[in-house]
Parts: sequence; structure tokens; C-alpha cells
Amino acid sequence: MPILINENTCLDGCTICDFFCPGDIIYREARNEPPIVKYQNECWYCGACVIHCPVDAVSIVFPDEMLNCKTEVMSLMGLTLEEAGQKESLSGSLPAKERE
Repeated sequence: MPILINENTCLDGCTICDFFCPGDIIYREARNEPPIVKYQNECWYCGACVIHCPVDAVSIVFPDEMLNCKTEVMSLMGLTLEEAGQKESLSGSLPAKERE
């Protein structure tokens, strides 16, 4: 459950989290009811709802796989580990002037 809304802290009638959520995940259909998180699995973890909440009623819980990522950084840039190693060895053999 990535988005948690504290109903006790949330202001009656406030629609700020609903307005700022870029994924349209948070809905407040009635001003006298707390916001509803309709699509938990589609959260972008952008934090817009947390940043804009005037009373800190919204929090985001990041999944363990995001906090303890084991993915190699080079693979995120589209490189295999072999390609990354080749680029490092090539850049290490060039004079500093040519590496820039």
C-alpha cells in the first residue's frame, strides 16, 4: 500500500491531494468523506500528494525492492555489464583531454 492517508488529520473538504496526483490515483468524491486511493499499484511514488498536503496527512510507503534495489546502475542506462566494463577500460586509457 504505497499511499497512506490519515483520516484523523485530513482536512474536511480539502481536495489538494486529489488535484495534484498526476496519476489520478487519489479521489475525493464527496467533500465530507476522506479521499480514496483507488489504484494503489499504479502509484508513481512522485510524492506530489505528500508535498502539497497542508497538514501532513498523506505519506508514501516505498516497497522494499525500491529501497534495497539490487539492479546494476549501468543496466539502467541500457548497458550490459560487459559493455560498461569496456567503456571504463577505454576511458581509462585515453588522456583526460580526450575523455571530455
